[in-house]
Amino acid sequence: MPLLVDPCRSCGLPLPPGYTGKYCGNRMAYTPPWSLFSAPFRYSPPISALVPAFKYQGRLVAGKVLAQCLVKHLQEDYRNRQWPSLIIPAPLHRSRIRERGFNQALEISRWLSNALGLPLDRHSVIRKRPTDKQTGLSASARKLNLRGAFEVVSDAKFNPGVSVALVDDVVTTGVTITELARVLRKAGIEDIHVWALARTVL
Repeated sequence: MPLLVDPCRSCGLPLPPGYTGKYCGNRMAYTPPWSLFSAPFRYSPPISALVPAFKYQGRLVAGKVLAQCLVKHLQEDYRNRQWPSLIIPAPLHRSRIRERGFNQALEISRWLSNALGLPLDRHSVIRKRPTDKQTGLSASARKLNLRGAFEVVSDAKFNPGVSVALVDDVVTTGVTITELARVLRKAGIEDIHVWALARTVL
């Protein structure tokens, strides 16, 4: 399996060989709206075949196996860290759920919640408008596609000092999780972690 070795704790991209820091040079120019990124795999074969099989062909077994790998990775990654208070999956618009039949981030989050004993919040953040598929879009097009797509519902109530783990299947450019984290920060959540099955290394 293509493990993500020595990733930057901020963006998830591999650090240069021999580098002893925790963050890559990108952090000096840009600090993302989350405090920690964690993913076990690079998005390359066979992960790049298993994730689409889960996501687009409804092969939930593939997703569950990958989620179990993520659980083991997180248990090691958080050995000396405090767990977040709750899990929030990246939401899909209802039209996409009708098309696909399920939200892959929600399924991953359910498996993580059961395995780690962390509460799952699937209702506080919604995708309020349909968007084009991100696959194949440039980074700038992805930003435009997702601008204003998410919102925290008006009756959502977060406890003071709450920390959140945002869950998605694959992080490519980081546009989706950046927009989600921005919306949560606007709602007053300061400690945000990002969990994914895989990170694309360009």
